[in-house]
Formats: sequence, C-alpha cells, structure tokens
Amino acid sequence: MKYFGLFFIIILLFFQDGYAQRKKVGVVLSGGGAKGVAHIGVLKVLEEAGIPIDYIAGTSMGAIVGGLYAVGYDANALDSMVRVQNWPFLLSDKVYRFNLPFSVKESNEKYLLSLPFSQKKGLSVPAGFVSGQNIYNLFSDLTVGYHDSISFKDLPIPFACVAANMVNGKEVVMDSGVLPLAMRASMAIPGAFAPVLLDSMVLVDGGISNNFPVDVAKDMGAEITIGVDLSTGLKDAEGLDNIMGIVDQLTSFMGMANYTKNRKAVDLYMNPDLKGYTAASFTPEAIDSMILRGERVARANWDKIIELKEKIGLEEDENASPHLNNKFLRTDSLVIGKIMIEGVKEKDEKWILRLFGVKEFSVITMDGLHKAIAFLYGTGAFSNVSYSLNGDQIYDLTLRLKEKPASSLNLGFRFDSEEMASILLNTTLSHRALRGSRLSLTGRLNKNPYVLVDYSFGSTFLRKLGISYMYKYNDINLYDHGDKIDNVTFSYHRGDINMSDIYLRNFKFQIGLRYEYFKYKSNLYNSDYVVENLSSQGLLSYYASAHFETFDKKYYPDKGVSFKAEYSLYTDNMVNYKGKTPFSALTADFEPAVRLTRRVYLMPALYGRVLIGENIPAPYLNCMGGEVAGRYVNQQLPFYGIHNLELFQNSVMVGRLALRYRLGMRHYLIFTGNYAKQAENFFDLLKGDDIWGGAVGYAYNSLIGPISFTFDTSNWDKSLGFYFNLGFYF
Repeated sequence: MKYFGLFFIIILLFFQDGYAQRKKVGVVLSGGGAKGVAHIGVLKVLEEAGIPIDYIAGTSMGAIVGGLYAVGYDANALDSMVRVQNWPFLLSDKVYRFNLPFSVKESNEKYLLSLPFSQKKGLSVPAGFVSGQNIYNLFSDLTVGYHDSISFKDLPIPFACVAANMVNGKEVVMDSGVLPLAMRASMAIPGAFAPVLLDSMVLVDGGISNNFPVDVAKDMGAEITIGVDLSTGLKDAEGLDNIMGIVDQLTSFMGMANYTKNRKAVDLYMNPDLKGYTAASFTPEAIDSMILRGERVARANWDKIIELKEKIGLEEDENASPHLNNKFLRTDSLVIGKIMIEGVKEKDEKWILRLFGVKEFSVITMDGLHKAIAFLYGTGAFSNVSYSLNGDQIYDLTLRLKEKPASSLNLGFRFDSEEMASILLNTTLSHRALRGSRLSLTGRLNKNPYVLVDYSFGSTFLRKLGISYMYKYNDINLYDHGDKIDNVTFSYHRGDINMSDIYLRNFKFQIGLRYEYFKYKSNLYNSDYVVENLSSQGLLSYYASAHFETFDKKYYPDKGVSFKAEYSLYTDNMVNYKGKTPFSALTADFEPAVRLTRRVYLMPALYGRVLIGENIPAPYLNCMGGEVAGRYVNQQLPFYGIHNLELFQNSVMVGRLALRYRLGMRHYLIFTGNYAKQAENFFDLLKGDDIWGGAVGYAYNSLIGPISFTFDTSNWDKSLGFYFNLGFYF
C-alpha cells in the first residue's frame, strides 16, 4: 500500500512539473487608432496556431481590442464587430436626428460654433473636440456583465491597459475599476477626445507614456510576450500636414524611452505593414485591408510562432488557445430592475425618468435603451449621458448625467448669391440647463438684418410659455414676370405670446397671439403696376401651428417625412378687420423622402397658401420665388425658375418633384421640376394659371453646411437663373 502511495506521489509530481513547464504568455497590443483593427488579424493566426493567451495588455486602440478579447470576444467576433460599426458616428457626439427632441431639431445645424459659458468660469472651450459620448456607450454595450468596479485579473483573460495622467505626466496602469471607462481613458487622444476624470487624475491616451506596454504584461506575470506594434516610424514633413499626423508624431516622441525599452524586451515582435493608412482610416475598405495585413504579418512569422510554442512548453499540434465565448454577444433584450440616476438634483429625477421612458422591472431591447439614452443626450441639457448595468438575470440600471453649462454663445455664417454674406449671432442665457426660464438674443447681419429677443419659461424641450419680440429691416425688389417693378423698404415689428407643447420628439404644436406692425416706403413706384394696400399698419392675429417631421437629416434626407400647417386669423381690434369679418391665411406643406436605390432618391412635395377674406393688405399677399421658403418674407413660397420675389393671387398650390442622385458620401446631383396653379379663389384653382419650372444642380453636404450650385428656368420669366449657397440656412 505504501508503494502505491509513493507511486501516486511520483505521478502527481510528474504532472505538476509538466504543467509548470507551460510558460505564461502575454499578448501586447499597441495603440494606433484605426490601424488597431490589424490586431484582429494577428489574433486570428495566434488562435489558429493554438497559442495560449494568459494575459493581455494594450494601449489606446490596443486597449479596446484587448479589453473586448479579454471578456470573451474571439477574433472572428471582433472581425464582424468592427465591420458593422458606423465609425464616423461613433467617433462623434452626434445623435441620430430621429432621437432628437423637436426643439433641438429646429435649432440644430444652424451654427458653426457654439461655446458654453457660466457665471463662474465664463466662456469655456471643450477639453476635446469629441466628448466620447457614443464610443463610451458602445464600450458599455459590449461589456454588459462587467460594469461593476472589478479587478481585471478576474476577467476570462486577465487584462490591463495604459493611460497617462495629465496632472503629473505619469503612466497609469489600469488593472481594476470599470472596464469600459478604462478602455475609454486609454484612447483619449489629447485635443481629439475629452480626457477622463477619475478621482484626482485627468486621464488621456496611454500612447503618450507607453504605447507598447510589454513591461505591463511582464508585471502581470507573462513569461513569454508576443507584441504587435502598429507604429510606422517617425513621419516626414509630408506626413505632418494634418492634425492626426501631428498628434501621432508627438505621441511617438513622448513615449520614445519606454518604447525603445519594450521593443527590446518582447520575445516575438510583429509590425504589420500599414503604410498608406492613418489613425483615422475607418472606411470599410481600409478596415478590410488592415485586418488582412495583420493576418499577413502573423503568417509571415508562422515559423517563429511555432518555435515560440515549443518554448512555451507545448507540442506543435497542441492547441492551447483560449476558448472564448461571451454570453452577452447575442443579447438583444434585458430585464431592467431598479433605475438610479446620478449627477442631477433629487427633485429632477422623477422628471428625467419620465423623459427617459424606460420603466423599472420591464423588458427592453438594447436598441430601445440606445434610443432612450440618445434622447436624453439630444436634449442638449447634458454634456454626457452614460450608463451601467449591474446584475445577472435582472439588471439594475444606473444613469450617469453631467449637466452642461446652461448658457451659450453661438455663431453662424452663410454666403449666397442673393444676400451675399450673412452672419448669425446668438447668446442664450439660462439659470439651469434642465428647467427654468431662458432668454435668447439673436441677431442676423446681412442685407435684411433682424434682432430677435425670445424669453421662455418651463423646460427647454417640453411644454413651455414663450414671449418674443422681433425687429427686422427689409430691402426687397418686387418683380412681375421677371421685370423689376418696385423696390420696397420696410420696418417690421413683431410681438408674440405663445404656448408650445413639444413633448413628442417628432411633433410640435403651438398656439399664440401675435402683433405685427409694418412701416413701408416705395422707392421705385411703377404706375403700370400698383400694389394695393401698401401702407403702414398694425394687425393682431391668433394662430395655431403643427409640425410633424421624421427626416434622418436636415439637409438632403434619405428617409422620413415632413408635414406642417399653420392657420392665422387677422384682426385690427382683436375682433374684426376694418369693421368686417377678419381675414385668414392657411399654409400647408407636405414632403416625404423616398429611396429608390442605394444612390437614387425622390423628394416629392406639395405645398401652398390660401388667403380667405377681402381687402387683404400687401404684407400678407402670397409671394413666390427662390429656393428657400421665407427668405425675405414669411409667406414666401419657393419655386425653381422664379428667381426673385413675385406677388401672386390669393390661392397658390405648388407640386414639386426632385430626383437626387448621390455621387459619393456627401456629393449629389439634383434634378427638380415644379408646377404651380394660382387663382383668386381656392375653388377656382384648377382653372387658374399654369406655372412650371425646372432646375439642375450640384450639392455637397459639408461640415460647414450645404455647398450648392443651381441653374433654373420657368415659363414665368423665361430666363436662365443661377443660385449659389455656402453654409447652413438661417
């Protein structure tokens, strides 16, 4: 019996010694922005070779790939994941338009520059061009189940990543805490992404201090290290002609000492050939190529990998690669338990929950959760909205909100062939971003300048009471069939009291009372053409308006629909007009976006304006002309082929059909035809005048607004017109 025991001990020691001979392997993934997808190709080959991965350390994009690999996404899953992402959207703070409150839709894409300010700090410039709202929430989506503050040693594969503390310039090895936050901190490129504030540290991209953290992997316990380095060497003058190139060069300089040391210490070094690609190469074609190049460099090192496998203590045909399986990979719906809110006052929590729309102890899809978070962020009240899910079967949801400064200074600019240069200035003053009173001061400087003072009380995006005053100076040429008949200058004063209910993100309803005063001067009176009732006067009107809109983009939408209508009743004493029945105006506009193919879209439209009553004064007569509705006067209807402002009869209806062909991501050819009918009475429209016109144009939807060229003509003035625009419409 004692011999059996001795034999058992010998066998046990043999197996323990055999196991001890298997050395621990650490994989090191460097930073490199978009070039980091090449890591996936290398991981594919390491899995194929059966290489075990006991530790993984990464910086920046290497931290993202490494962190996701550590929680159970294998190389094939990562390959699929990076290919389906909308990278331009993720690397911005944009919100898909259908997730925005209506009030934000109305003001969005109007200003080139918006700077928040507060009484304590004054004007503030963001710490980064992008706050990281979208990319951080993607990390949260992909790491469900690991949102608690944990030790990264307890992940399926122990993990660590590197950031740099801007307070003292020191390297920070993040091996515990909240996993998505650590990944976000490691990739916070200075100037491009806002830093991560953690405890007393200001964390930015780890490439500044240690872009190739072989030493981190060794400190974790790695005896054998495999490193993938995405650096392409220092750039020459030609490679420093953009901000990403300069940032990349600075990062290389600052981390050179650690890089040199770690480059010598790694056991197997791989450097994919990524020349021609940059940290911003997130196109589908580039991603496909860089993954293949990562795989190519690993296969070129296949013999070295097999040699290393023997050094690790494995047979050539032995497969010790990690068997990864992330149970949340295919998770589409979650059971929400309790919902907690951080970052706002307790009295606001109930109101935010109502706005958020997710109920406690309910089932929600991940897409539904994304939309709810996007809606909160899209209100403009918060500089950041993030979340965490903690639990197993039932997840407690924590919303982390950061209120942005309530006040802002905004600047817009546009140049076109009609008004030449236009500048829009706005300052919005508010005690709080969430709820309370708000004062907005807006001024437009151009040929027809205006000043608008708007005060509202209530939520900025829910039900509110508004009071406003506008002064506008107009210098307008009037035409008849293309011939100039008059030049009119007038001062316009408008006071408005209204109630809005815009709780629904796609719908706005407003009622109000408005007073308007016009003071006219005719400079080129033409006796052959008399504009009746062109006299200074003031009118009071009651109005109601509704607007439903689901366009995915404000300019050149691919899908969605817009319908708006307004009815106004005009009086001179709140009851009647000139002792008789008040006159009224009804305006309606319907426009859907219809996709025919991947590049071809139809934009049909039907709109018009009907005046009801007698002795209608000149300021309210129907006008038509130009591309932009309401460019000179509120009732101006656009029409391609009528190049200037022309007066029309009491009833006008216009049908328009635009065919838009997308040449590239933002380039379009547009062919437009429109047809109008006019008559004094709505019921006589079918007998009225026939007016047709057409246009052909090119447009580029740039970051500073649409750039467009349009040539048009019509049977009304029978001449060829040209219109050019640069910038957002306002």
